[in-house]
Amino acid sequence: MSLHTSNETHRSGIRSMVTRVTRAWRQEILPGRVTIIALVMIVGALIAAVTAQPETLLWRRGIVVGALSLLLALNLIPPFTNTRSRPESLWRVALYLTVASPLYLVAFGMSSGPASSVIVMLLFLLVGQATWALPLAAALIYAVAMMIGVSAIIAFQVSLEAALQIAASLGFGIVFVMMFIQLSQRYEQQTEHAEAQRARAEELLAQLQASHAELRAARERELKMAAIEERVRLARDIHDGLGHYLTILNVQLQAAARLLQRDPQRAAAVIATCREVAQTALEEVRRSVAAMQPSPLDGQSLDAAIEHLINEFRTSTALDIHFEQSGDLPVLPQTLAMTLYRAVQEGLTNARKHSNATRIVVNLTCLPETVHLAIRDNGQPVNGVGQSGGFGLTGLRERIERLGGSLHAGPHPDGGFLLDIVAPADARNEVGYDSGVTGR
Repeated sequence: MSLHTSNETHRSGIRSMVTRVTRAWRQEILPGRVTIIALVMIVGALIAAVTAQPETLLWRRGIVVGALSLLLALNLIPPFTNTRSRPESLWRVALYLTVASPLYLVAFGMSSGPASSVIVMLLFLLVGQATWALPLAAALIYAVAMMIGVSAIIAFQVSLEAALQIAASLGFGIVFVMMFIQLSQRYEQQTEHAEAQRARAEELLAQLQASHAELRAARERELKMAAIEERVRLARDIHDGLGHYLTILNVQLQAAARLLQRDPQRAAAVIATCREVAQTALEEVRRSVAAMQPSPLDGQSLDAAIEHLINEFRTSTALDIHFEQSGDLPVLPQTLAMTLYRAVQEGLTNARKHSNATRIVVNLTCLPETVHLAIRDNGQPVNGVGQSGGFGLTGLRERIERLGGSLHAGPHPDGGFLLDIVAPADARNEVGYDSGVTGR
């Protein structure tokens, strides 16, 4: 894996760790802060119970202090310090409220004077804890029940009128606390959801980057293997093709050297054979080089490639070349299209080199099932060149026949030379092709 990929993976790991720490902070530290607020409020109530009710009997003050102390202890027990709205924590909340509510009512009922005004505020704490951990309906039922309990104590100790006044004041406070906690929970849920989505996106991004790195590495390995295979293929072609001809050429030259003094005529024949072998080897090299060059049909259709080829011939020669096309050109197999292109190249080259032609007509006729290519010039055919043709036409005929078509090459009755090809439009045989410019 590259250094860039390693750095990206490292950064993704750091981002994931930061996300986990942030989520843990929200899940553990925030509830801890709520617990701290509860402890501060209860400790404040304890201080008020000790100092703010001097006229209360000692045993009643002891009950108030004892109840508040137990309430303080409940908020210090770990199972009750993280009362979040989760199914597995509902039993903790129910147990906590079952124990804490009577302790609160006892402490409030036994208190008097300024201490009772402080202790009554603990009702907001209990309602807030219930709202934080319980469903809203259950929290509302709990708040109403506690309001009734507090109002009953006030009505019993003071009067019904005072109970109703205090209940109204406490009711506004309880509604505010519940709404505030609900909004806080909703904000936290949205934040956690956004963080979860971001963490998931970062995880997917890290996986995508890793997959991209693997694909890039696989592509590099594939390119290296393709290059190695191409080098092996070229080495085999050179050994089997050019090496074979060079071996024959070396043997023939050795024979010519031995015959040069005693039999000059045989030596000359051997040298002529060497020239033929060298020409054949040169043609083999040219075909190999042409096969490695980009295909002229890459990125363009057959008719466009033929027109481009004809324009090049017009520029480099004084030939009058016309291209005629009839019928809609179908989507031809690559091998057939390349073979027809090489046929046009062969016909133009032969007309320029061997027939002293001044005019060439290239006609491409497209039928539903066949493609017909005719190349006719007005030159004088080379002596001895008929339907069999030379090396280039022979190779071209072999390729056309492998594609299921036919090739006719020879003098035209009205003069000039005609190269006529008919091939099926759906030819599928994959055969190789060379440059095609080798002469008749």
